[in-house]
Amino acid sequence: MRKTNKRWTVVFLIFLATSINYLDRANLGIAGPDMMKDLGLSKTAFGLLGSAFFWTYALMQIPVGTIVDKLGPRLTYGIAVIWWSIASALTATGRSIGLLIGIRALMGIGESPAFPTNTRVIADWLPSKERGLANGIFTMGIAVGAGLTTPLVAWIVQTFGWRASFIFTGALGVAWALCWFISFKNKPSADTKVNKAELEYILDGQVENGKEVVAAPRLKWYQLLKYRNVWGILFGLFAQDYLLYLMLTWLPTYLVIERHMTLLKAGFNSMIPWIAASIGAVLGGYLSDRLIKKGWNPIASRKTIMITGMILSLAIIPAAFVTSATMALTFIAVSLGGMMFANGGSWAVVADIAPKNMVGVLAGMQNFVGNISGWIAPILTGFLADQLHSFIAALVVAGAIGALAVILYIVLLKNEKIETTLHLNTGGMRNEKLS
Repeated sequence: MRKTNKRWTVVFLIFLATSINYLDRANLGIAGPDMMKDLGLSKTAFGLLGSAFFWTYALMQIPVGTIVDKLGPRLTYGIAVIWWSIASALTATGRSIGLLIGIRALMGIGESPAFPTNTRVIADWLPSKERGLANGIFTMGIAVGAGLTTPLVAWIVQTFGWRASFIFTGALGVAWALCWFISFKNKPSADTKVNKAELEYILDGQVENGKEVVAAPRLKWYQLLKYRNVWGILFGLFAQDYLLYLMLTWLPTYLVIERHMTLLKAGFNSMIPWIAASIGAVLGGYLSDRLIKKGWNPIASRKTIMITGMILSLAIIPAAFVTSATMALTFIAVSLGGMMFANGGSWAVVADIAPKNMVGVLAGMQNFVGNISGWIAPILTGFLADQLHSFIAALVVAGAIGALAVILYIVLLKNEKIETTLHLNTGGMRNEKLS
């Protein structure tokens, strides 16, 4: 029997959700110049507004991972997308910095389940050897939402005003949520349009080391901090997100202020780094899966991709110093492409490291630490740009953080799965370390 491909329809759905998620976030950066002029905001104040989203978004990550694992992705994601879409639309009502900060904080709560839920869905719907590509596809949504839609949003801002752009992005999210509730189930089964051949393929690919995973003791989230692998991936995502959120909040505004482009020209030129990021996301996921199919340990394959990508991300440093806008965009494109090359591996490795019943929890912990960078990067970038009248120092800081991530990946990330799972084999049931 030829197997169906329902699992890839599910991956496409979470790719769309991620694209809308980052379109909502990027909208602020695109509308930034007009908002700053309309509301009289300094660069530092605008950086504070960009950071407000991450105050609640990051703080919600640890509890939301547990919520995803308990309630399941269908209910969690549907409610979350409707919540953040309404908050996005409410941004259009903002008349003061205080009100806008409150709305962005509410939006952060709504978006908090996205990545832990994506990780949970892929762990449930994909065999291990396809998770790298699947994670690469959904993380490509970051680049699509943050960059490839920039000209459209810039056109809406210039034609209808910055407030209309937030109403537009909010409406997209509500439409997606309706599709999600209609078409998605938490686990693959016969009533999800998955035939027997595909169901067997998925379940066989989720058996670890030839043993069927059965009931397992559950750790407290903080007990995961005993493992050095966890510390490696936590800081690694912090470094990736620092560069990501710097660019997400500031790239179009940077091109307008530092490189003297019009908003519409900046919108089109902003696409270039995000196209590179899209390619990097899918290529990194695909290559990590290829290495596994060739016999590599899953963690080793993800680690190789993550280190390579973060080395490429260091191109943000020369981007700070070149005088040519074209060369600056080229280096930024290499940097974002490298970061996204690593990013897919960073999410895929969570399912390789975490116990089966704690994938959402570890994903939430990783996203919490990663998004602390969202508190820092927008504000620090605006502060440095205000004080030094240049973005050079802000870009160098992002490169230095990326360099530290390379070192920590090499030192801390080992081929060891966390030991909490019981396995069923011919010898009966027993605890066993996975490596």
